[in-house]
Amino acid sequence: MAKSQQQSRLRRLLVVESARIMADEGVVDFRVAKEKAARRLGVGGDAQQGWPSNAEIEEELHSRLQLFHGEAHSAELRQLREQALQAMHWLTEFQPRLTGPVLSGTATRHTAITLHLFADTPESVLFFLMDQQVAYEEAWQRLHYGDAPARDYPSLKLNYASADLRLVLFDLDEDRRSPASPVDGKPLRRATLGQVQKLLAEPLTNPV
Repeated sequence: MAKSQQQSRLRRLLVVESARIMADEGVVDFRVAKEKAARRLGVGGDAQQGWPSNAEIEEELHSRLQLFHGEAHSAELRQLREQALQAMHWLTEFQPRLTGPVLSGTATRHTAITLHLFADTPESVLFFLMDQQVAYEEAWQRLHYGDAPARDYPSLKLNYASADLRLVLFDLDEDRRSPASPVDGKPLRRATLGQVQKLLAEPLTNPV
């Protein structure tokens, strides 16, 4: 087998195994999934430049979820979106936007719901959670905007109404400019409360 054919076959195997890991094992980070897949396939780290893109893996993940998980995945995705809508109503004063796998349609029951919030200061959200007596963990989320240097944003992990939430906190004036997607580098898709309501009113036939 020619070297180019071997590389193409290996790339395809990495796509399939990475997607399987994300679908079946609850891994949500593309790089982590690719590294696990590479170890299982015996691919050395020096071959990373030939690894598949995140977009290739997401496309395979969509197909795998439809093919092997079918109605069960559709039910899980709908439940996650309903929980996201409930959380968005709860956090409505911070203009919540749904993003990530729950919006794109690749979420599984292991996936946390990612919401982007907009406030005058991060403390506004923290005071709200304290008033609600909701426990949370603080972290940081690194995001990119085109060719500009990456920025770290405050991020909170918590549980609300039996759902795991990840809240990323932005300034009030950052609601119109979306950071880059980790999948394809394009502006990250974000949905308002009204858009999520509309999404839930439509039959779930294909991922968004």
